Amino acid sequence: MYMQTLKVATAQYGLADVQSDADFWSRLGMKLRETVAKGANLIIFPEYVTAHLLSHQPVMTHEEACRHLNAYTSEYIAFFQRYSRELNVVILGGTHICQEDKGFVNKASLFFPDGRIEEQNKLHLTPEERNRWPLAAGDKLNIIETQWGRWAILTCYDIEFPELARLAGESGVQLVLCPSYTDSAFGYHRVRYCCQARAIENQYYVVLSGMVGSLPDERPQVDQGYCQAGIFTPCDVPFSADGIIQAGEVNRDMFVFAELDFAKLHANHKQGVVAPFYDRRRVYNRELRKMRIEEC
Repeated sequence: MYMQTLKVATAQYGLADVQSDADFWSRLGMKLRETVAKGANLIIFPEYVTAHLLSHQPVMTHEEACRHLNAYTSEYIAFFQRYSRELNVVILGGTHICQEDKGFVNKASLFFPDGRIEEQNKLHLTPEERNRWPLAAGDKLNIIETQWGRWAILTCYDIEFPELARLAGESGVQLVLCPSYTDSAFGYHRVRYCCQARAIENQYYVVLSGMVGSLPDERPQVDQGYCQAGIFTPCDVPFSADGIIQAGEVNRDMFVFAELDFAKLHANHKQGVVAPFYDRRRVYNRELRKMRIEEC
């Protein structure tokens, strides 16, 4: 039997001029403690959160930055495992660049109080991630079983692909976590509107996190962010007309809190005015197959 309510805290993570590694980890720990004190069961940090560690280092090439960040992997895992256990909270530790057999990857890690870690490599890489970093794309969507139901992680650009989000929905996912990093209003609004579209199309919750603010000095990797974090629903009963449970103040360093009621999500599936998750016709698959045959 799944638990029906979940209090979420999603970060608008403010870039600041940290002076040392210890300063970075201490700042993160303080944010975690403050957020749990306000009742959060799930805390979400943004994409590239550990790239903030580059801010007090000499300017690096992207390849140098990948190697530098990979060296923090053990510390990153130990830090979030410890806080998840001590504070009895589930934490999405944003994403972290680390090395696997096929190369460097942009990996999201979800930490549970019992020590379990669920991982998701970013599946769709932006041109910059492919060509400048360079990173290797993931090839599998991890469907995560929790005491609140099934979750999935679609990192930033991943949310812009409806097929992936539909796969999550057809796998029984009720909550999608979207850690993002966008450095302009253009990128932010692409991700934001796709989060809302995916919530409508698949009749599940989507939670968005991102970075805000800027560093004193320009960096070729992460030096400024633009975001308004939020928690989104279908635009249908029993939710609000705009499909927004809560959203932050644009570009302010803060957490956005909301309580997710999964009973309401079940009610939407049964009593909504429309049911786009169920009403999609399979004619699309047939037409796509015909197009492929004609192309051959």
